[in-house]
Amino acid sequence: MPYSARERLCLWTVAILGFAGLNGVFLWALGTRPDAAFAVMRDPVAAAFIVEALVMVAVLAYLFARWKVTSVHWMWFVLLSLAGGLAFAVPVVLLWTDRQRQRSARV
Repeated sequence: MPYSARERLCLWTVAILGFAGLNGVFLWALGTRPDAAFAVMRDPVAAAFIVEALVMVAVLAYLFARWKVTSVHWMWFVLLSLAGGLAFAVPVVLLWTDRQRQRSARV
């Protein structure tokens, strides 16, 4: 499915906010207050959210490949999710596929 310029802008905005904003806060906290970051791992509620996020990465990787939403290999989606979170990986993978489709349409 091709995305409009406005949709692409929104997807890029989410990707940048996900990587620089959400992931940036995590990396900042890990660097400046590692004790607090590791204390989260002992919290059962936080652990449940972490496990849920990892399960959703696996589910989305499977569904994107199954539904052929993207031509990007599922492993790239998993790696992007681990590197920058779902708010980063989902828009990047969708935009990556849209860009490949635009290139093939020009040829």
